Amino acid sequence: MRRLWLFALPVLAWPLVLESAGRPVPSPAVLKRIEAGFERYGIVHFSINTFTDREWGYGNESPALFNPTAFDANQIVGACKDGGLQGLIVVAKHHDGFCLWPTKTTEHNIAKTPFWRSQGPGVGSQGRDYVKEMEQACRRAGIKFGVYCSPWDRNNAHYATDRYVKIFHEQIRELLDGRYGDVFELWLDNANGGDGYYGGVCERRKIPIGYYRLDDVLRFVRASQPDVCIFNEDEMADFRWPGNESGILDENCRATGLRFDIAKYDAYMAWADKGTTEGVCFHPPEADFPLRQGWFYHAAHDGFDRSPEFLMKIYLRTCGNGGAMNVGIAPDRRGLLPDEDVNALRGFEAIRQAFFGRKVASGDGFNVVVMKEDVSLGERIDGWELVLDGRVLTSGRSIGIKRIRVLGKIEKGVDLKVCLTKSFGKPGAVVCELFAVDPELVRKVMQSEAPEPPKASFENVGIPTLKMHSSQVYMFKGTRTFSSVTVAPDKSTLGGTPVVFRLSFSMDGETWKTDPGMHRLDNVGANPIPQTVTLGRIERARYVRLEAERLLQDGARLSTVGLTLGD
Repeated sequence: MRRLWLFALPVLAWPLVLESAGRPVPSPAVLKRIEAGFERYGIVHFSINTFTDREWGYGNESPALFNPTAFDANQIVGACKDGGLQGLIVVAKHHDGFCLWPTKTTEHNIAKTPFWRSQGPGVGSQGRDYVKEMEQACRRAGIKFGVYCSPWDRNNAHYATDRYVKIFHEQIRELLDGRYGDVFELWLDNANGGDGYYGGVCERRKIPIGYYRLDDVLRFVRASQPDVCIFNEDEMADFRWPGNESGILDENCRATGLRFDIAKYDAYMAWADKGTTEGVCFHPPEADFPLRQGWFYHAAHDGFDRSPEFLMKIYLRTCGNGGAMNVGIAPDRRGLLPDEDVNALRGFEAIRQAFFGRKVASGDGFNVVVMKEDVSLGERIDGWELVLDGRVLTSGRSIGIKRIRVLGKIEKGVDLKVCLTKSFGKPGAVVCELFAVDPELVRKVMQSEAPEPPKASFENVGIPTLKMHSSQVYMFKGTRTFSSVTVAPDKSTLGGTPVVFRLSFSMDGETWKTDPGMHRLDNVGANPIPQTVTLGRIERARYVRLEAERLLQDGARLSTVGLTLGD
């Protein structure tokens, strides 16, 4: 008779360490999500940055810029549902401080935009509320709705004072007091405290540890919405950031983590994508990554979406390694999801269905294994082997919420065992499911690669000719006419990337004209993609000089970045 069974804690030749069973356990809201299999969702970035071609706004952008010509929340949400996403987190306020709902806390909000006065299916008695339209579209589609509200606000004049903390808390109350219904997740980004507009002073501001008083925020949120999960590095949150924006988790990643100390951020980053057996918080990772090159829509990135096969590969290394998968969705300036994004999502869901559409027994042959540990009493397994007829097919340490393993070939046998070799106390039950997947589809998924950024013609690419302590000069092939400059960070020397800089132009390399604007690269540490800065006028030059005002990492040496000129 064919058997699939759990063989727990076999007798070994050396002592098996059985530590205390007092392991961190999931909160009721997290456990509810785990038991429901809620693991795949999206985060929608659509705001003023969509119209300025930036990743992070500075805070001085006019609300009049937000003017999509054909916004359709149903089209965006429908495409995400077709892509198998179970919920959407809507960016209600990014770091530029522009609020996409009619808040009473600031004039920098959607009520000051042409969109508010435009015609559409979501027009209310006063005007169009983007957050409300997205929330209602999610309800109609039968997927869950969440919100992102940046604590950092580069627009607000009161940022870094006690007055702003009250403003921020009120914004959270407006979003979660019930006017937008039940919210499945509140996403609190930890990017904060840098240069900004700040009401016109245009300066760099720092905040002290504990400035936002997140304890007060989280208490209010949990009291008003018991089922909400909170994303943040803070130990009071439910899901943690894994330290990258590439959808990568360690194959033995654990849900348990240490208490967060922002003063020791490097220590956090050392275990963020792995978790730790010494963890004191059940704080599983939520792996966020953009479907496109960046989080917001940029026309220059058209044609470089992650393929359906690569999305499936990301799923295997996020959900398949015990975490959640959160894919960045970027509507274009029309207010629609581009066709290539729609097709990528639908293709991903088709592949995911093909992977898990044929459940089999061991004797029928299988090449994909899905294991789940009962984590209601915490993650207790710390060593396992999958053994078929005496052969070890695959092994690892953690099982936790979910572990998916793709085998190199179809395996058949009679006696399949999940053998546990180490556990913290008595382990809970392990569910093991087997699937037979077309080997050619498996090959395509496992060999798929992330898309490369767009390549520029040789004529538009600068050749570094002179590098000094804080500046570098680039020479181009002949005189060029241009109105934008694209800067590509060097990933091998990322700390030296100039994140605030000035540009100067010359025909002969001796006489220079300096552009009046101060330019910035956004989010380079987490997502080092090429970024385009737009100049105030059309320039003509053969040489470009970049002078760094600030580097990504204080004390680093200026790295050589790639420079490309654009129309």
